[in-house]
Amino acid sequence: MEVIEKIIPYKRPDVFHLYPLGDIHCGIQHCAEDKIKAQVREIKADPLALWIGMGDYGEFISPNDPRWNIGSIVKWVHEDNIAEDLTKWIVALFDPIKDKCVGLLEGNHEDAIRIHSHIDVQKNICERLELPNLSYSCFVRFIFRRAGSSSHEVMGFFTHGAGCAITKGAKVNRLERVMDGFEADIYGIAHMHDIITDTKPYLRVDKENRVRQMEKVGAVTGSWFKTYAQGVRASYGEKKNYPPTTLGCPVFTIAPDKGILKVEG
Repeated sequence: MEVIEKIIPYKRPDVFHLYPLGDIHCGIQHCAEDKIKAQVREIKADPLALWIGMGDYGEFISPNDPRWNIGSIVKWVHEDNIAEDLTKWIVALFDPIKDKCVGLLEGNHEDAIRIHSHIDVQKNICERLELPNLSYSCFVRFIFRRAGSSSHEVMGFFTHGAGCAITKGAKVNRLERVMDGFEADIYGIAHMHDIITDTKPYLRVDKENRVRQMEKVGAVTGSWFKTYAQGVRASYGEKKNYPPTTLGCPVFTIAPDKGILKVEG
């Protein structure tokens, strides 16, 4: 687990958008490459965009991994150079928006190729993009600082996640456990290939001893992995009759001067 601070200059009317990007699984035919590239273009065009990497950027499955399936890999991946081909693709994808990035979480696929093949692709991606390596989970203290004024802080907790939740209820429960178990204002959990959002109101006492109702917001952060794709070899999800995945990602809205936090997906 890592803890970092992200200082963000702002002007009073600014409203920021935080995009959690993960579960891209590039390198296989089930990756929606065009959609993730369109999302990157949207982030680049948004002057007040921020984003955080949520892990599983590439499939990173090699022949000595029990999940290996040669029929699923795309033509630009060479069987003898899997880790490097995927790393280059991910770096090229994120390079246009690296200046807007908070940092990159590690996913279970990055972790698996390190274990099976002794290649630390997470470290390599972060170093090439010159971005913070956020490990598997992290707290991020967002400090929005206006010239000549006090700062506004928003605490975030983000994790790639784990487990095999399939039903909507199981995914909601996993998100709620994270939101209950870690003290933050915004939460992101990946891995479940779905977009689910939640808002939890709570009461707190401010510095003037006034009781105030606040809200914390969380999301399961989506994916760009198609469970079902016509004309290609079945994915592991299709073989297990998983529901179709939700492509894309939610967006957190932060208006620091007004203390407004929202999430939409």
